[in-house]
Amino acid sequence: MPYKIDVAMKYLNQIGLSFEPKFELTSEQEDVYIELIKYIHGDPGFNGTLEKGLLLIGPSGTGKTLAMKIIQAYRMIDDTFYLKDGKPYRMNFDIYHVNDIVSRFIEDGFDGIDLYCRRYVACFDDIGTEIEQVKHYGNKLDVMSHIFAERYAHGLLTFGTSNFPVSVLEEKYDDRTISRMYALFNFVIMKGKDFRRT
Repeated sequence: MPYKIDVAMKYLNQIGLSFEPKFELTSEQEDVYIELIKYIHGDPGFNGTLEKGLLLIGPSGTGKTLAMKIIQAYRMIDDTFYLKDGKPYRMNFDIYHVNDIVSRFIEDGFDGIDLYCRRYVACFDDIGTEIEQVKHYGNKLDVMSHIFAERYAHGLLTFGTSNFPVSVLEEKYDDRTISRMYALFNFVIMKGKDFRRT
């Protein structure tokens, strides 16, 4: 979709203020938001691979989840689409916390997490904070590894946030899961102070 970056940033800022009255783009974050806008519009100038999703990584409180909420709302302005197997699909998505997903598996087993494995676009919040191995009636599972494997196998667009650097994620997940994460995500680093403490 054609767009003007200055107009896009103006709307993005307004959306941010609607979520958080004290929202203010720092110079460190501005570059990240510009990249997110480029991505949502399918701009070849995006510093990454447009066929992959996004994983925002950074310290706690730097605004990763808020950034995904802002992009979630921003994309509705132009009703952006992405192509899968030559067909257009809306980029609308919900944001799911990984601990809620794990709880769904504990309660309902594989039926409880089928939505997260099949939805065309989904965003997973706080990747890496979930319990690694949980059980449902004897079925033991690393829930997020399973979901990443399913989404990779079906070529689904996947977004996420994590407080952990890639090096820590590589220690948490097995090699196959990390390989799939590299295939699913553009890793986008968010820097800055913890806004919850200021």
